[in-house]
Amino acid sequence: MQCLTDHQSRLFAYLVALLGDVHEARNVLQETNLELWRKSSDFVVGTDFAAWSRTTAHFKVLAFLRDKKRDRHLFDEALLNQIAHRSQPDEDDDALRIALRHCLAALPDHLRWLIGRRYGSGLSIREIAQRVGKSEGALKVTLSRARKQLVHCIERRLAADP
Repeated sequence: MQCLTDHQSRLFAYLVALLGDVHEARNVLQETNLELWRKSSDFVVGTDFAAWSRTTAHFKVLAFLRDKKRDRHLFDEALLNQIAHRSQPDEDDDALRIALRHCLAALPDHLRWLIGRRYGSGLSIREIAQRVGKSEGALKVTLSRARKQLVHCIERRLAADP
């Protein structure tokens, strides 16, 4: 119980990094916590709880994405695996956060605003589309392009500064 409590913020940050949406990350975190609680007797005291919990979270994310079956996919499974393997506690988390901040700052203002409304404020596609006077389809395309720009930028920064 103490390990689970101690690792909540890092586990949540890991899920946000994988899903890109704080609301979805909260839902998957709850599912992950339930699974970790159910399988707590499988954990060997003295081993790496953070790695064990991230592995469980990773599988919960994959299940969530498979179940989602809507036309808005944040990341494909290959990229999700790549981010998951890069996301180690502390140093890698810091490097990923720094790269994300840099890449967000490099986005044009209108894309940064859209990303902020969608993932920071948690507004739906419909709500944002109404605010900006675009169709939901056009907004989805714009957000998809912005996410791709961020992914490529982050990959370049992490490759340049491992």
